[in-house]
Amino acid sequence: MGEVTCRNYILGDGYPKICVPITGRTEEEILQQSEAICKAASEIAEQGIRPAPVAEIIEFRADFYENVCNQTMLTELLEVLRERHKDRLILFTFRSEEEGGELRHDRAGSMLDDICSWAMVSGCIDLLDVELLSGNYRAVRTATKAKDSGLAVVMSYHNFEETPHNSTLENLLWDMEQLGGDILKIAVTPKNHFDVERVMEMITDAREGKLKYPISKPVVMISMTAQGEASRTRGAKLGSAFTFGSVGNESAPGQLSLEQLAKALKDA
Repeated sequence: MGEVTCRNYILGDGYPKICVPITGRTEEEILQQSEAICKAASEIAEQGIRPAPVAEIIEFRADFYENVCNQTMLTELLEVLRERHKDRLILFTFRSEEEGGELRHDRAGSMLDDICSWAMVSGCIDLLDVELLSGNYRAVRTATKAKDSGLAVVMSYHNFEETPHNSTLENLLWDMEQLGGDILKIAVTPKNHFDVERVMEMITDAREGKLKYPISKPVVMISMTAQGEASRTRGAKLGSAFTFGSVGNESAPGQLSLEQLAKALKDA
């Protein structure tokens, strides 16, 4: 796997970054969560568990935000988050309902291209999540716009039902890279511990160039639910570019708290 430089961070360099999602619905909730992340990260750094900033990536889950269809309010909120998290990367994500998104209103769905464009031109984000299954044309078009705006693209795939066969996972990674992904993210659901092990083996194979289609971009592979905890800790040590921890509400099944994750990565 290769590396991707984003601002002053290198993703895929062997040091797993921690990404913490913000999932508030109102401006007040979002800023409260942002403040809580800063406080938790500071306490972890003071304890010597992990060096500051502890959480290198903040994921703004725009699909939770109730005013996401208002460009002015969205931009102003992003500006506050940018100012507050100057030393972190900001990942902008609008997760679809089909892949676990939370906000349910037709207007946002029909305005997705506009919403992503507003985030891109805001100058406040560093990475943009693009769902692979949004369709090849939309994925390529959005990825191209993001790169033209100086952003890195997290091409993503989520499956809340199962862990597909290895050949399918390999094809997904290949498709993501070909469609413009800079970081290739797969999150799947295990039915047993063998599924978790398969995911972690694939992280290793991707890092060592042993896949059917050699991957030149960093990968993030997660086995969700409590059963997949090892993929969030040991998997990160094996080569996942970043992993997810929560402060307050989790954004996906099985996320560890930021403190638990920082300790686990230190001890792994």
